[in-house]
Amino acid sequence: MSVVARSHRSLIRSAVWSLLGTVVPMLAALLAVPWLMRYLGQERLGVLSLVWVVVGYFSFLDMGLGRAVTVAVAALRAEGDGARPDEMHVLGSASVLLLGLGVAAAAMLGLGLITWGVPFQMSSSELRLEVAEALLWTLPSLPLLLLSSSLRGHLEGVGAFRQLNLLRIPTGVLLVAGPCMTAVYVPSLVWACLSILLVRALHVLVLWKLVADQTGHGFLGMTAVLLRAGSGVWLRRLLTFGGWVTVSNVIGPVIVYVDRFVIGATLTASAVTAYAVPFDLVSRLPVLVAALCSVLLPELTRLSSLAAAADPGAASRAHRLVTKSSWLSAVVVTILVLIGCWMTPWALAVWLGANLAQQSSHLTQILLVAFGVNAVAQIPFTALQAVGKVRSVALLHCAELLPYAVLVFFAISWLGIEGAAWAWLARSIVDYCVLVWMWHLHTDRTPSVMTI
Repeated sequence: MSVVARSHRSLIRSAVWSLLGTVVPMLAALLAVPWLMRYLGQERLGVLSLVWVVVGYFSFLDMGLGRAVTVAVAALRAEGDGARPDEMHVLGSASVLLLGLGVAAAAMLGLGLITWGVPFQMSSSELRLEVAEALLWTLPSLPLLLLSSSLRGHLEGVGAFRQLNLLRIPTGVLLVAGPCMTAVYVPSLVWACLSILLVRALHVLVLWKLVADQTGHGFLGMTAVLLRAGSGVWLRRLLTFGGWVTVSNVIGPVIVYVDRFVIGATLTASAVTAYAVPFDLVSRLPVLVAALCSVLLPELTRLSSLAAAADPGAASRAHRLVTKSSWLSAVVVTILVLIGCWMTPWALAVWLGANLAQQSSHLTQILLVAFGVNAVAQIPFTALQAVGKVRSVALLHCAELLPYAVLVFFAISWLGIEGAAWAWLARSIVDYCVLVWMWHLHTDRTPSVMTI
């Protein structure tokens, strides 16, 4: 039986591991802020937070290849006969390209840093030199981050979610615990960034060992295997799939933040704060469903490949799995949204004070419903990616951008700051309905071979 051929109970167990792998590091980061503020000071903490953001942003350089590796490996292992020769072509092609991109990006940023200096305003020349050195020590994290994307994609493709998140949880905690510990002894950004680099390096080494075990190659032997396994054919397939994923990943944040720019341009800066604070808090809701989707992706890919290979029951099993996942997500999200709407006035008053709570309570309740719909929409979104419909999904997101921006402008002009929340809810409902329609349109057709 295939590694990814698991019962519904196993899928839920894997989803729980994925959820823990997301939530625990998030909580650790929240707890670390007051500690770092005390020992590093506000200015250094501000720079460190920018370092985290910049390093995270450069994960976009993976061009969707991590998810492409997941889909390709899951499809190759659909028959359940262990590692396949093409699997190493997939992993080798993606890993070599991502490592090369990471090294090139780090070199270019390093050259820019040496040439033009630190792009931040610092209170002293000594701190400016410290920040420059810290940033230089951050740059080697970029190739490690991109390489880990392909290795993680392989582990998700074979369904090794428990092992992956048993690594991801301590890694996420250590990425903030390292700077916390170094700050106690040496309140320097250099040592904080060195600790981050060390954690990233250890993370990649352990990922490498896990992938070596899954593919049946030794820890050292896998290096030579991957270097020889690069394939131009597979690289083109991965880049085609990953390119459309990247389009969605780029358009998504633009859609998320366009309303803030419209609010700032048409209302006031304080209105942006009244909108952005509850928005950022509520936007964590889809994380719950995202954990389930990370498990669904390889499983639905496997079923899609089996259906394409003339397995008469695979397509119906995939349809039932998507339906059950949608209902489960809808029930859980609805309960959380109802509880959140009930607690919103009290919670905001305690957290933000009575004045801002009065401005944002109704707004937050609308956003809760909107992000509830957005969370459930991740199920058909993931299902479409699993069957190779990434181009259709990316074009949908592109088509949404301009009408949504126009809708936000008129909604804010008519209803004020709450208009932005109503516009987000309307877009979420349309997005969900179109994704569901696209999925049903696919299931009504004869199964086709995977496009990756």
